[in-house]
Amino acid sequence: MALYQSREAGHGGMFDALILIGLLSFVTALSLLFFADQSLRLDEAQSLWQTSRSPGAILSTVAADVHVPLHHLLLHFWRLLFGEGVEVARALSLILYLFNIPALYLLGRLAYSRSVGIFAATLFAISPFMNWYANEIRMYTLFALLATLNQYFFMRVFKLKDTLAWTPYVFTAILGVFTHYFFFLNLAAQGAFYALYRHLFPNGSRTHLIGTAALIFALFTPWVLYTLLLGEAVYQQPALSSPTTVDFFNTLAEFIFGFQGAQLNTVIVSLWPIALIVAFLALRKNVSLSNESAYFLLILLFSLGTAFVFSVLVRPVFLSRYLIFTIPALYLLLSALLSVYPRPLSRIAKEVTVALMLIALAASALRGASVEEEYRAASAYLAQHAQAHDVIILSPPFTLYPVEYYYRGLAPITTLPQWDRYVAGPIPSFSAETLEEDVAALTESYERVWIVLSFDQGYEEDLRLYFEENYHRIERLDFPSDITILLYRLRYDTQNARAAAM
Repeated sequence: MALYQSREAGHGGMFDALILIGLLSFVTALSLLFFADQSLRLDEAQSLWQTSRSPGAILSTVAADVHVPLHHLLLHFWRLLFGEGVEVARALSLILYLFNIPALYLLGRLAYSRSVGIFAATLFAISPFMNWYANEIRMYTLFALLATLNQYFFMRVFKLKDTLAWTPYVFTAILGVFTHYFFFLNLAAQGAFYALYRHLFPNGSRTHLIGTAALIFALFTPWVLYTLLLGEAVYQQPALSSPTTVDFFNTLAEFIFGFQGAQLNTVIVSLWPIALIVAFLALRKNVSLSNESAYFLLILLFSLGTAFVFSVLVRPVFLSRYLIFTIPALYLLLSALLSVYPRPLSRIAKEVTVALMLIALAASALRGASVEEEYRAASAYLAQHAQAHDVIILSPPFTLYPVEYYYRGLAPITTLPQWDRYVAGPIPSFSAETLEEDVAALTESYERVWIVLSFDQGYEEDLRLYFEENYHRIERLDFPSDITILLYRLRYDTQNARAAAM
């Protein structure tokens, strides 16, 4: 018996359609009730700033960043059509996520059966990880959708010998590489599958794959050359640490249970050995790995493994959200695996899986994910309390994006180190040697300074200690996700002068 072999009969298309409509309705309601109104996060604020510019400026800005431009251009025209609000921008990510649910069902039905497709779509709809990014103004739901569609058309070629599927396959591949650089891992995994299972493919497939690679190379090379010509992307690479095996398994745990608290996440990761034992027990001697499962397993392990090894040996790039395109393959493998058990045991295993994921989703929805950044509340407090003779200093400088989106106050905003986004080059480095001079230049005309600290870049404590030792602190407030606001009085002479003039 192969993993997986269908045990069902009939079509049940109407029943499946009703389940999919229910899943889409659930996701939409969940978003409107819990996720869509959360505070704007740093990456989202950067997306809004980038896409508020002209298409040409968007291309140059994204080329100076670490991403590719398709989602940014799509978001730009979406905002022109439907409005500038945060909820409107997040709606684009949500709609792309909704499209992915029936797309995953179709992929699961093609690969295995209706029941596997429905269960995988259910896991995808209740996924805490996917629901989080379905409500974030970034490219990740578009990335996942294009990967699902691309894998669907690739499977049509080798399973149904459908040579007409090469055209949409090439189209989704081109869109995918212009959505995220990691889409190349998906294509590389498919190339590896072709090399291992060439006998499954119809005649002429090698020519189609070579032609696809040549076309992508021809279309993508100008973008690479443009990025290299600007020479700015090297300054925008995220500061990531080299991953460990714990990070590898933690990524798989996040894919299923989302972002949970540190203690709960430790428990989840520690249970992986038990989960692996259960999985191996399911793969009895009379159970072989089907071609479809081999395909999804290769998508999953090749992509995660390549990103992990590259991060250890070359440069850290291993982030769970960069690998979001592997989640459909993971859920399909999990769905097929749970369907191997005898029917009563299979039903129990599926119900337990759904229950655990729903609990994790409820935890994320009720308390917000652990990465939530409450810049809205912090900015509102500044707008209400900062006065015209105050100055607001943000550190690190890139937190200017979310704060300026919400802030509508009298006090001017600056950054430390000082940074002009419109000047080419990296964000200036922090210098303890010139800190006194930098602070004097930023505060010489003001009476009080509000220091907003978040996203510690290694110098947050130095900055805080300098103000503690040299100025009188009036107030301190702490907001979620380690956002701290400190208020210091810079001088008293201007206060006395104003009082004498009254």
